[in-house]
Parts: sequence; C-alpha cells; structure tokens
Amino acid sequence: MQTVFFAKVPFVSVPVEVIKEIVKTLKLNEGSIVYDLGCGNARVLSIAQKIHPKAHFVGVELIWWAYMLAKLRIWKNRQNKNIKILCKNFFQVNVSNATHVFLYLYPEAMDKLLPKLEKELKKGTRVVSATFKFSQKQYTEKIDLHRDQNQLARTLYVYEF
Repeated sequence: MQTVFFAKVPFVSVPVEVIKEIVKTLKLNEGSIVYDLGCGNARVLSIAQKIHPKAHFVGVELIWWAYMLAKLRIWKNRQNKNIKILCKNFFQVNVSNATHVFLYLYPEAMDKLLPKLEKELKKGTRVVSATFKFSQKQYTEKIDLHRDQNQLARTLYVYEF
C-alpha cells in the first residue's frame, strides 16, 4: 500500500446537499459497478449504497487519513457490504469493469485521467463529474444544481464513454 499524507490536490468533501442529485444523475441499477476516484471520506458511496443497495461500489483514495475516514465510515455503517475502499493512486487501478464513475477532481487531474478512462472504460460507461469538466471531451449533459455562486458543487457534467 502506497501511503501519502497530502496529495497535490487538496481533499474537498462533496457537499451532502447535492449527493442525492449526484446519485440520481448516475442512473444506477442492480448491476451497477460504481467507482469514485478520489473518494475522500466515502460520503458519496455510502449514500449511493443506501439508495441502491444491490449495486457495487469501489472507492479509490490515495491520502491515507482520508482513506482511514472512508474505512471508518464503511465500518460504522455495517450495511455497506457492497463498498470496497482502496488506498491507491487511481491511475494504477484498473476501472475496466466500471459501469459508472464519479469524479470530483480539479481540471488538471481530470485531463490527466481522460486518456486512462478512454482506454479502459467500455462503451456506455456513464461518468458524472461535479464542478469540473474535461477540456478535451464534450459532455452529454450539464446539470445546474441551483446553488449559490459561493457554494461548492454547483454543476454536474455527464459523459458517456
């Protein structure tokens, strides 16, 4: 396990008020396999699992203290049996079995990640990104979450790979 205390990108948690809209936008079903790349404290995965208990979820987090918070959240909420948290660099995790991917990453990380996603994701994989978009890929849908200008996660970008 590679341990990192701080990453080049700061940990910013997804606002809890928008998570249900994120889950709705992902359009999950029983067979869904969802990856949250840079999952932080696994808040999105935990809520998504409550809404879609038969889907499978994989969180990938490199910062060890955020990874430990995610593990603690999953452990505390014992019904989260379909959530697996990995302490890894998401560039080193094969995501080819994903049906859905959630991202809340800075633009530089998004753009570095795009070639990997284009190579590994199968046709039809749905990717939802909060706030930031790929500069080299056109989104299929843009969702305004009607949040104040000074609030985080005001927009969702949807991509079909």
